[in-house]
Amino acid sequence: MTRAIGKCVRAIVAGGVFGAGALAGMASAQNGAVAPVLPAGAAALRQAAPASQAPIRNEAGTIRYIVLFADTAAQRYSAKAVSDPRFGADHDGKVMRLLHEVEAAHRVAATHAYSHTLQGFAAYLTEQQVTALRRDARIKSVSPDIEAEASASAVWTDVQVGASTLPWGVQAVGGSAASTGGATVYVIDSGIANHVDVPVSARWNAPGACAIGKYPHATFVAGIIAAKNDNAGVTGVNAGARLVSLAYGDPTCAAGSNSFANVIAALDEAKRRILAEGRMGVVNLSSNFQMVNLTPDRMPLVAAFQKSVRALIAPDSASGYRGAVFVQSAGNRYNDACFYSFNDKLPSDGALVVGAIDSNGQPAQPLNGSGAFAPLDPKGVTEMGSNFGSCVDAWAPGKNVRSTWMNSYGSTYVVSSGTSWAAPHVSALAARLIETTPTLRTPGEVENAIRARLVSGGALTQGTPLRVASIAGAAHKARPTVEFKIGAQRSSPSPAMLGAAPNPALTAATPFELRYEALGAQSCDMRAYVDGNLVEQKLAGPTSFNWGSVTRAPGLHRWDVDCRSASGETNSASASARVARGLEPVITFSVDGVPTTNGVPPVSTSVPVTVSYQVTNATSCTAEAYRRLPVEFFETWYDNKNAPTSMRWAPLKLVSGGEYYWRVVCVNRNAPGAPESQESVGLQAI
Repeated sequence: MTRAIGKCVRAIVAGGVFGAGALAGMASAQNGAVAPVLPAGAAALRQAAPASQAPIRNEAGTIRYIVLFADTAAQRYSAKAVSDPRFGADHDGKVMRLLHEVEAAHRVAATHAYSHTLQGFAAYLTEQQVTALRRDARIKSVSPDIEAEASASAVWTDVQVGASTLPWGVQAVGGSAASTGGATVYVIDSGIANHVDVPVSARWNAPGACAIGKYPHATFVAGIIAAKNDNAGVTGVNAGARLVSLAYGDPTCAAGSNSFANVIAALDEAKRRILAEGRMGVVNLSSNFQMVNLTPDRMPLVAAFQKSVRALIAPDSASGYRGAVFVQSAGNRYNDACFYSFNDKLPSDGALVVGAIDSNGQPAQPLNGSGAFAPLDPKGVTEMGSNFGSCVDAWAPGKNVRSTWMNSYGSTYVVSSGTSWAAPHVSALAARLIETTPTLRTPGEVENAIRARLVSGGALTQGTPLRVASIAGAAHKARPTVEFKIGAQRSSPSPAMLGAAPNPALTAATPFELRYEALGAQSCDMRAYVDGNLVEQKLAGPTSFNWGSVTRAPGLHRWDVDCRSASGETNSASASARVARGLEPVITFSVDGVPTTNGVPPVSTSVPVTVSYQVTNATSCTAEAYRRLPVEFFETWYDNKNAPTSMRWAPLKLVSGGEYYWRVVCVNRNAPGAPESQESVGLQAI
């Protein structure tokens, strides 16, 4: 997830604080421009300050300067954050890319980077470098100190509102609004938990199913729809909407509870409740099933499911049944959605199948040969991406979405991906339209109202314009989605770096995979650097490239890719690899005093266990430990960014059936290149 970061520009001169405009004027004067008229009192401050305005020098006596870029110099670059180990990834990507080129052209090494109102960098410069920079058309001035911090974003990003988060997905579909309670959303799922941020009006569970399952899938769905606007946690699309939890099954309940039979029972129960309520409802099903190419014995179940959905949707004037808008996820197989979801494909039938987009407005699909949907559980399976095709009626946010979750400690919030999260965005829109538009009397009319609000940002899915659900029909421009893959890591959502946690340092003889791919781009510029020096570039190049398995000489390697869409929208990705020059840290784990070189057999819970590590050739370490108890997800229980070079955990009482892992990453800053190493150990309790 990308958070919006507050931007601040401070200008410090002679120990006083000046406005950025005054500083810009002073900078211009130093470069031959006419000095501006200073406000009253400023001249006195300037005259009183000479003693404190002495140039800042390094040990060699070289003066440090601030180099400001020309106002439009950075505009041709992508704004996405860049992985630069010196400055982190919080700076404006446009400015950082310009900075890298200026560094390479003038053989300078920046000590600071600035990327907000005053864009530029600080560096110790020789007189010759100062002269050359002032002649560079990209440079506006060389002048006194400025610090800046900035953040780049996608089309939509999470926004902090007080103590609450307004997720990017909620913004993409038109923002949050307070529900009037005029429509009920029925969530057919694993059972909505008792989360502090999610209102639940009623519960029901199918035979053998838990009313509240251990897997908080339904809780995540519910948060997208209706999380309260209460200055805490997250806010839903239709905040505080009336929810009914219809639990059809969970893997931790009775065997076979999550069955077609229970799904049909839940659909039936939804219709019963909607009839009793006397008003049109909305039903969300964020589950998918194989619908075609089935064995003969399964075909009747599929037919029953289809028939149940049609009966759920259709109003019946004789009984007074008002009908229901049916919303289903498209599925995560990166395949034809007709194979996995309700597939009548009838216009205005009151059913909507929803595919997933990312925060750039692009379809969530595989890049670099890797699936688009990483699992919450580190041991889980990565799913390929959103299904697509003629059965998808609308697209909505589904990749790296934040919502409500439950763990063994209670209510929490996580970021997750899948078309399961796209469907509830549209369910919430349907509920809001029912509440605010009395003229919408049937599910078909609600579907048509949503279709009328579908907007295209220029993205394509299988060559067809992708249309995103938006309550206001607000326009947006999709940006390319760009990812690197380096080693086993992807550069999204955070730029990947080998040689830093969680991966070990490389050696010159260690091969690693390197590739990039852009979705929704027309061309890309690629630049490669070694220790900050530009060594390779390819402008207006392909939107994907695979170096294969590569090795690199010792040094800090960085690859930047800037991509453009046909409409001129830009985005980028970066990757880095630190190839060690020797003297890597050596980390040794032990369990009960025995080194874990040959692995660790299952550990009995009857006797407390001792876990320890010892490191040589290290100046600092980071240590973390995490565990997964039976039917739970992984949780971190120890995290120390300043861990010692030796440590011991004892006595540890393990829970039967639990999995326990420790990971230590250490760096040797006394060696050239500051090589890093990682080691981990896992225990299975029996």
